Amino acid sequence: MDHFVKLDRLPDGYEIPTGLREKLQFDAEGHRLVFHGYMSKTEFDSICEPTRDWAFRRSVEELFFKTVHELDAPGTGKNRILGLLSRLLPRH
Repeated sequence: MDHFVKLDRLPDGYEIPTGLREKLQFDAEGHRLVFHGYMSKTEFDSICEPTRDWAFRRSVEELFFKTVHELDAPGTGKNRILGLLSRLLPRH
């Protein structure tokens, strides 16, 4: 699944890390930073490390949380089990 955040431009001189070029893309026309799939903490660090542009780093952080939220979405993994249990247990 693709996730994106609004971003007007990449920081001056910024290049997407070589190992992430298939997962991270900047859509200059659409003003979007796009990430394909889940972003690991290591990938997050690799994306942020080359720049001190805090606005860019905040955008990457927002993108990171969007990808992590997908993993914790209802109906998958541990939340699926918790969702099933919450329906079975009486509510007070």
